[in-house]
Amino acid sequence: MSERRNVKAHLEFGDLKADFEGDADQVFESILRFLSQVCPAIELLQKIVYIPDLIDLMKTLSGVVEITPDGPAITLSVNLPTKSSVCLALLGAYVGNKIGKLQKDTLSISELSMLTGKAKKTISNEIPSLVENGLVEKASEGEYRITQLGIRKTKEIAEAVKQSKV
Repeated sequence: MSERRNVKAHLEFGDLKADFEGDADQVFESILRFLSQVCPAIELLQKIVYIPDLIDLMKTLSGVVEITPDGPAITLSVNLPTKSSVCLALLGAYVGNKIGKLQKDTLSISELSMLTGKAKKTISNEIPSLVENGLVEKASEGEYRITQLGIRKTKEIAEAVKQSKV
């Protein structure tokens, strides 16, 4: 089991000083926000670099995915396509790991099957297409994680699912 390590950063820009602490992604996002306020050119960088906003992702997933000790569970009774179910489960694993509720951001075919209610064979058949389209990547033998592109696309899926639920 790997231990989560916090990153600490101290920035000074003229008379302005700021300290940041958290996981690497949180600290990086906070530093970018700070720099964009003190150096407007950084705002342009933020417009072309995608950094997932965990708070926004959690709001989007609320009512669609729950983080459980077993992993992310899709909470809808709607029968979603396998692609959407797999991506939502992997996005849940990503968020669960980032907020410290899950030890890993990857899921196996068996875990995806259990969490989505889809057959292992169905998921095994869908994974190559998700990898080919850049939504999912193979992390290690039998383990998969969502990519940055996958996060963006899956956020759109979750928003659409929530809209149809209302």
